[in-house]
Amino acid sequence: MKFYDREEEMEALEKAFSLTRSRSSLIIVTGRRRIGKTRLVREFFSRKNIPYLDFFVSVKEESLLLEDFQDEIEEKLGYSPKFENFEDLLNFLFKTQDKLAIFFDEFQNFLKINPSIIHDLQKFWDRYKEEKRFFVILSGSYIGMMRKVFLLRKSPLYGRADLYINLKPLRPSTVFQMLNDLGVKDLEEKIKFYGIFGGVPKYYEYLELFRERTFFDFLEQMLKFSSILQNEGEALLIEEFGRAHKIYFSILEAIASSRNTLVEIANAISQKPTTIPKYLKALEEYFNLISKENPVLEKKTKKSRYIINDYFLNFWFTFIRKNQNLVETGNYEALMRKIEGNFSNYFGRVFERIVKDILLELNQRKVIEFDEIGPQWGRSKKGSYEIDLVATKGNKALFIEVKWRDNVNGIALFKELKEKADLTKWKGEREFLIIAKSFKKRAPDALCWDLKDLEGLMNS
Repeated sequence: MKFYDREEEMEALEKAFSLTRSRSSLIIVTGRRRIGKTRLVREFFSRKNIPYLDFFVSVKEESLLLEDFQDEIEEKLGYSPKFENFEDLLNFLFKTQDKLAIFFDEFQNFLKINPSIIHDLQKFWDRYKEEKRFFVILSGSYIGMMRKVFLLRKSPLYGRADLYINLKPLRPSTVFQMLNDLGVKDLEEKIKFYGIFGGVPKYYEYLELFRERTFFDFLEQMLKFSSILQNEGEALLIEEFGRAHKIYFSILEAIASSRNTLVEIANAISQKPTTIPKYLKALEEYFNLISKENPVLEKKTKKSRYIINDYFLNFWFTFIRKNQNLVETGNYEALMRKIEGNFSNYFGRVFERIVKDILLELNQRKVIEFDEIGPQWGRSKKGSYEIDLVATKGNKALFIEVKWRDNVNGIALFKELKEKADLTKWKGEREFLIIAKSFKKRAPDALCWDLKDLEGLMNS
């Protein structure tokens, strides 16, 4: 599959590489598995036509890994001595070489093999970074472990990096273009794909293998013939969480099932509310797996709820982990019936997040403009209310209702949305937007966008 987007990251790598005119440059690239870190680095080297040593840090005995590195050095440089340990490797590279590009992929695995290489690298880097002109890229998938290696003040490599790239998911428009190139032309189908796989490019490569152009057919093929859907959640997270993975998994499963306040989560996993804030904080700040939402129109509030950031993990905890018995017995037909039977209900909330992503991208491109966007909920004398999204700019607020439905009555929805807006404390100007798959009636006093309208805006 061809390489998409990442132009900002390419420019940042280009600037970092330019430092090697006078000294060495160290780059850190992190992000969740399958987000495209390795592809980004190799694409950069390919575009620049830069020879480099490509070291993949697989989890194996130190002596075997060093043999792999020796083979790579001999192939690229023509000669390699035998290394007894990683210090020997670094000693050879830094003392005998110069003007050399080196890529360590899955660098955090050194913590499992021999953590001393991190101290060794710091020693050699500090000694030779000004004297020589190395271009070193260290990449890693486990965000918590990479933070431990590079971002904690007590880490040997803290503050050494010239550039730290936390690779984010691709934007909706890029994913939609990718899907279009892969033969998925219908926007509704594209939205379904994005709502499950998000902006993670690796998942879409399977479209080249299975050649299914409808979402549910593709999903069924993935279940039957790929381990990704079955085991991906555990593969992504168990290494991150270590011994505490059971309670973290329980919390994420509770959030995926819409029990997303602190008390609801604690009740769901049979814990006292006072015992789980440390886990929630770690999931949010250390692992970057969840976000805490607050009502967007209320600056000081304790009304918080949590969401899983990653579209795929949200789906995995909702449907795959919960039905692990069907996966283990290979009863994929029954699992697909469960997914399809509950999909519309599940996807309604997901579509709200997709719309938010689309609006954020349109805001970056100045197609629409706002300062903040998010959900709004609360209580008033007339009862509780919830508004899908509110976008604010100065004293103006755009109240947004999102429906994953066809033939929506926009007039009736506008009336409901206006009534809910009246329950908020917003005193400024108000506008209204309703987004649906299609409309039976459009409200004359509100913007009404169907999928075709969204597609037109994204292509503008």
